[in-house]
Order: sequence, then C-alpha cells, then structure tokens
Amino acid sequence: MKSVYRMLRIVNRRQEIYDYFHNNGDCQQFFFDAAQKERYAAYYTRYAAYYTSMYLVQDTSESLLAHRARGFFSDPLAAYLEFWGVMQALIIQQDSISDLYEAVTSAELDIRALDSWQAVRTLRNACAGHPAKRDRPKNFPVTRTFMGRRFGGYPAITYEQWQAQGGISHPTVKLAALIDVYEGSGGQASGGVAVDEGAMATFHQAKMLDR
Repeated sequence: MKSVYRMLRIVNRRQEIYDYFHNNGDCQQFFFDAAQKERYAAYYTRYAAYYTSMYLVQDTSESLLAHRARGFFSDPLAAYLEFWGVMQALIIQQDSISDLYEAVTSAELDIRALDSWQAVRTLRNACAGHPAKRDRPKNFPVTRTFMGRRFGGYPAITYEQWQAQGGISHPTVKLAALIDVYEGSGGQASGGVAVDEGAMATFHQAKMLDR
C-alpha cells in the first residue's frame, strides 16, 4: 500500500540519520568538542532534542502505521479517543522532525510554509471546536465544531460545524488522503518539504558536519 510505503520512508530516513550519527566519530566529536560548548549547550538541548526526536519520530511512525492497518474500533467512544490519538501523534511527529532538523542544522524548519503539514494542524484545531484565534484573521466568522459519536474513519470523517452567519454544516474530510499527502507531498512544486523530505534534508545536513 502506498500509505505504508510513505510512512516507511519516514522510518527509514530516521534510521539513516541515527546510523550515520552513531557510526561517525567526527560527527559526534563535533558536538562534544569543548570549542563547540555553546553550540553543544544548544545540543544538550540539541543532543537531548536529537535523541528524543529520534525516538518520537520512530514511535509515532510505527504507531500510525499499526493503527492505519487495523483501523478505528467499532465502539464509538473508543474510536473517539483513537481519533485524537492519531491527530496528536501526527502533531508530535511534525514537532519532532522540526526539532531534529534544528538540532542538526542550527536552523528552524518553517512549517508554516508546508501546506500539507498545516492541513493536518487545521483539521486538528477545527475538530477540537476552538480553532486558535491567533491563527485566524479577525474578519473570519466565529466558528465552533464538535465530533459526533460516529464520525467515520480513515476513508472519511465528518464533524458538525456552526458558523456565525453560516449556520450548521457537516464538513467531510478524507482522513487517509490528508495523511497521505502530508507524508508524501515533498515532490510537489507547491507542497514544500514534506515529512520524509524534511528528514532527508536533516540526514544530508548531518553528513555535512564532518566536512
């Protein structure tokens, strides 16, 4: 399945970064050298960020893969908790890749420019019922939403939305398709750096450290 392949690319890129760092003395020495003390302070911030990010990327990727293969529980209450677990795992994965990128490159990954990443965050915020006000222009109408007991699954989810001056509607989002685009849209000209491409960029930066 394409979705499995895309997520496995993230797992594989993560493993390449891990293997390269741990098998490269020069790469490790760069961060442990006393002359790099301030940079390492970022890196024990950075080193801690590296390790925790590596584990979090692995854990979220493997968990998302396993859940995608199994699907949501038929019990609507359990499925409700699972939905929020899936959405939060995606956000944790994004944050971890961003931290990993910064730990290795000393530069921030501008996730605001990544449309597929923002689409995941927008859905999470919308379904929470209280989208972050700071991310919405003041001229946008007030919107409130909630998830119903039987919202759907990976093929599509539906939630109820109330919007000032717009009344009640029931938006439908193809969850699997949204995740697939997030995982694999790095090659699209307008999509920016996707998850696997961001991880690969980090890997290439790691290779530059010993030059």
